[in-house]
Amino acid sequence: MRGLKEKLRYQSFPFGIYGLLLVIILVFLGATQGNVSPAHLLNIARSAAPLGIAAMGQTIVLIAGGLDLSMGATISMVNLVAASVMNGSRENMLPAVVISLGLCLVVGFFNGFIITRFQMQPFLVTMAMGIIIQGCYYLYTQGIARGNIAREMRFISEGWVWGIPVAVMIWLALWLVLSVVLKKTIYGRKLYLTGANPAASKLSGYPADRITISAYMMGALLAGVAGLMLSAYIGVASVDMGLDYTLNTVASSVIGGAAFTGGIGSLEGTFPGVLIITILQSLTTILGISEAGKFICQGAVIAVMVAINQRKAAR
Repeated sequence: MRGLKEKLRYQSFPFGIYGLLLVIILVFLGATQGNVSPAHLLNIARSAAPLGIAAMGQTIVLIAGGLDLSMGATISMVNLVAASVMNGSRENMLPAVVISLGLCLVVGFFNGFIITRFQMQPFLVTMAMGIIIQGCYYLYTQGIARGNIAREMRFISEGWVWGIPVAVMIWLALWLVLSVVLKKTIYGRKLYLTGANPAASKLSGYPADRITISAYMMGALLAGVAGLMLSAYIGVASVDMGLDYTLNTVASSVIGGAAFTGGIGSLEGTFPGVLIITILQSLTTILGISEAGKFICQGAVIAVMVAINQRKAAR
């Protein structure tokens, strides 16, 4: 028993986050008086999938010691480009996906390159990049969103397989693969070391700047996947569709245990963090809480979790 306690004491798995998720689910069930079917809960998970995928990218960037405030603009860019290139045609699906995700990789590369090459603050660089992306897609669309998503592609957001939403299956698959990469590979260890101590990582002999750039590219790529999933859900082009996702990805990552200091966080924590944000939004809507109240509730949860995580890190 003592050995088990010692093992759990130093266990990095975020049990507390899952405990908070359980509490919020119980409150949600109480507010709805238990009139919630498993299908309804799966629908909530399906609506959370795009945020979940983008939040994984934000967590990877935070672990590397960065911050990406251009994610929302990247999601909107993917929606507008994919819809205009695809224009409802199944034949144009592959070119639309390749072009959209290719642009995401370019955005991520320039974010990481500018930050590492010129030693600039990630906050300023990625915020500026988000504004640049907005300006570019406004020029591209001339202020009018055009195009729509092919019916076949909408399956990734609307389809169900074996009683489970396809969007949730994609989210879970990416979560499992990336969790293994972060926890079980040399790249993952280098990513944590780069975020925890950039100076030491550079002196250790491996290309720390390349690790940072790759983290931003991975984050932008995951934001692009989230953008494609959202595009498949709404079916049409929509200007500024993803801007709200920037702060939500940061909130989900922070609730899940990621720190702005770098080197701390896990996708195992981000997963319940996303569900907490999504269920909390649904709960406040069911209870008829005003928009101001929704922001207060969400902000309070984030503040409490940040305080708990910082205290834990200080120990």
